[in-house]
Amino acid sequence: MKPRWITLILVSTVMMMGYVFWDIASPISTTLKAPIEEGGMAWTSVEYGFYAGSYSIFNIFMLMLFFGGVILDYMGIRFTGILATSMMLLGAAVNYYALMAISPESQVHIGFTLFGLIPGQMKLQVLIAAIGFGLFGVGCDITGITVSKIVTKWFTGHELASAMGLQVAMARLGTASAISFSPLIANSFGISASVLAGVVLLLIGFMLFLVYVFMDKKRDEAVLSKHDTALDLEYRGTDSNDGDRQAPVVQKTDTKEPNDDFSFRDFLFILRNPGFWLIAFLCVFFYSSMRPFMKFATDILINKYGVAETTAGWIVSILPYGTIVLTPLFGSIYDKIGRGATLMLIGSSIVTACHLFMSLPIASAPWMAAIIMLLHGVAFSIVPSALWPSVPKIVPLKQLGTAYSIIYYVQNIGLMVVPIYIGMLIDDSNASSNGCSLPMLSFTLLGVAAVIICLALIALDRKKDFGLERPNIKKSSK
Repeated sequence: MKPRWITLILVSTVMMMGYVFWDIASPISTTLKAPIEEGGMAWTSVEYGFYAGSYSIFNIFMLMLFFGGVILDYMGIRFTGILATSMMLLGAAVNYYALMAISPESQVHIGFTLFGLIPGQMKLQVLIAAIGFGLFGVGCDITGITVSKIVTKWFTGHELASAMGLQVAMARLGTASAISFSPLIANSFGISASVLAGVVLLLIGFMLFLVYVFMDKKRDEAVLSKHDTALDLEYRGTDSNDGDRQAPVVQKTDTKEPNDDFSFRDFLFILRNPGFWLIAFLCVFFYSSMRPFMKFATDILINKYGVAETTAGWIVSILPYGTIVLTPLFGSIYDKIGRGATLMLIGSSIVTACHLFMSLPIASAPWMAAIIMLLHGVAFSIVPSALWPSVPKIVPLKQLGTAYSIIYYVQNIGLMVVPIYIGMLIDDSNASSNGCSLPMLSFTLLGVAAVIICLALIALDRKKDFGLERPNIKKSSK
């Protein structure tokens, strides 16, 4: 197996562990909200929504993603990856401590409600769990932009979209595993046991990234050595007939990773690029219509379709399981045929139609829910398989870490605000009694915005010729 594929397996597994923990609480949200005497934590929908949205709170208000992108471009992949994966592990441990050691009966008053986004009164357990989840979110997203740059570094000129598709597929496997098995672990050993399982997996992921660091360092040393040797041979060949001249000693270059030079002026290039902003806003609207939906999907299926909690978890898992095969498939299509912007439009249209269908008072049979989740999975495969490989076509490699950090920052605004809003909507309007129509209409509007942005991106690509509709594999690559 070629080294780039071994690298892909390593970093994709690390990211998969992160996605396991990201979604570990989603399928047990009903249990979290159950009364204490029934084995739950008595969380309200508002508290759960705040917890789900807390993933992004540090990334947004402390600009952690911004600094993460700068650190990535300035300090390099290896340093940033170790920092990010260790932060994921720390945040997960704090999250576990909150559920394990803090009583759900302890209340705390929050004076700063951030215009109503933060509940004024909540359980201390929820607050500490949210702080841990926020720390985890910082590490997870910085790991995400680091992995994206790693894949770009190793696969540029090769199967870039296929590689990113496989990386996304592994991440979806993490989501599917969490949704499928978290309820089983919680029912057998308690809610905190599910979170503990996620912590253990993140520890394994941290150790796997250390293995990657060793491989990446060896690769860079080999590249630098080959480059120095080529320069030396070229000089000696040119001056081989000149006995009076002495070939220079080629100095060993710094082991800093290639293409990681960074200048703050690079921000100007990124910020002035309309194609970059369309990709960024597509990311925030599409992922805001999908990731928060998955946080509440189990509850929605239980209330709308009347299925058991474990069954609902398995139905929701159809969504990520479907992406495991389909995302690399669509990535391969983008690599060989192109049509990246068109693929994004198709995927956004499908998810919008699915959300709209679920908001209607019809479609209440469980088999309909399974079909809708399957279509959601198709959409969740198409868009990421084309979106992430399109960024390097718009932004140079040396600015890629900063570009990804800005995209993730904008995305995090949606990932924080939307779950909190949906939780408030469910509590305020008693949406569960009418099939959760209002939350689903909200997700539908986000999908409509994504469709509009895709149309604008297609038009801009025709004007600027970013190459979004062209294949990724160069004819000369092997």
